[in-house]
Amino acid sequence: MSHVNPVAAGGFSSAAGHYARSRPTYAARAVGLLKESIPPGPVLDVAAGTGILTGQLLRAGRALVAVEPLPEMLAQLRRSLPAVPGLQATAEALPFADGSFAGVTAAQAFHWFDAPAALAEAARVLEPGGVLAMVWNVRDESVPWVGS
Repeated sequence: MSHVNPVAAGGFSSAAGHYARSRPTYAARAVGLLKESIPPGPVLDVAAGTGILTGQLLRAGRALVAVEPLPEMLAQLRRSLPAVPGLQATAEALPFADGSFAGVTAAQAFHWFDAPAALAEAARVLEPGGVLAMVWNVRDESVPWVGS
């Protein structure tokens, strides 16, 4: 397995349960755009963490496979989404054949990747016309309690 950023590995491994309980979901509009933008076929959620986006896409009717490098996070994902195949792997070394997926998603994660290697792997596992989608939540500091 490729190297995992030690800051990410330490922080996320020790707080997997808290992460699963406290992280926000993604905006319904964003999930709808992903559902509409990614061609029919399976979607690979990379660095899926505890499965927040994975679950939202599953509930939107997409077939999913999740990969997560940290065993603690993957264990949380497997508990919450037992029907989703989940494998331990990194974005830089995906254990799938070329052209296996209609879409590859990464939520709140791309900044931890070795970008050139991860982008090459995403391109490799995407089918022709497939879509790579990256999603982030942004703090809305116009709301007084968030900005303080």
